[in-house]
Amino acid sequence: MTPRTTAHEIGDTFEDLGSLWASPFHARSKDWAGAAASVGAFALLLSVDPIVDRWVVAHPRAAVLHVLDPFREQGPLLRLATARNLVPIALGLVIAGAVGDNRDLREAGYGCIAGWGLSNTLRYAIYAGVARDRPSISDGNQFRWRMPGGKWDQHAFPGGHAMNAFACASFWTKRFDLGAGEPVIYATAAMASLARIADRRHWTSDTFVGAVVGIAAGRSIAASYRRREAKRSAGTALRVARPPVVILWRGAF
Repeated sequence: MTPRTTAHEIGDTFEDLGSLWASPFHARSKDWAGAAASVGAFALLLSVDPIVDRWVVAHPRAAVLHVLDPFREQGPLLRLATARNLVPIALGLVIAGAVGDNRDLREAGYGCIAGWGLSNTLRYAIYAGVARDRPSISDGNQFRWRMPGGKWDQHAFPGGHAMNAFACASFWTKRFDLGAGEPVIYATAAMASLARIADRRHWTSDTFVGAVVGIAAGRSIAASYRRREAKRSAGTALRVARPPVVILWRGAF
């Protein structure tokens, strides 16, 4: 692990973030088909939003809501998918990887930071332009949208916790073979996301959009790391295959 390696890896993180922002300009037909399907699903979920919210209000002691308690506003894990905790966790992985000279740990941290970077910039760009009342102040009306953006209680769309959590979960599970740990990671991301519905901070449709964008971002970042790994492997193979150059000097006296 050298300063040059660190500089390259930080540069890769910014490159990934830029690539994510530019991805619409490089999307293929199947990518646009997936985006269209997601928009259709979002439109369908708009009709489900008030139904889910009314159920949450009417069943505060439901067992399924108690399962989410650790991730709710009074729970110990609420901030797990926010910048306050997510970024330090990711930086901790980077530092541990630097100290132990473990590339996988460093990539796990940098990839998660890239996903959070997209989530943070994208969400606040949307919040500045579009306001959607959170369920807690909407009186059951899921169609309270305004332009331009509003205050915190009008930042329902999209679900930030879901976007952060699923970006890291998707990256980790696509980049590394985590075996039985993969369902645990996705379950944690799902509970962190659903808890925001239970706390009436996001509608179901908001959370769906956040999860979709997060998953897409994580997969894209993982693909970038695979391409860089393939390039490194090809370079190493070329150096090994290239015969050494031997220079002999002969002199006659």
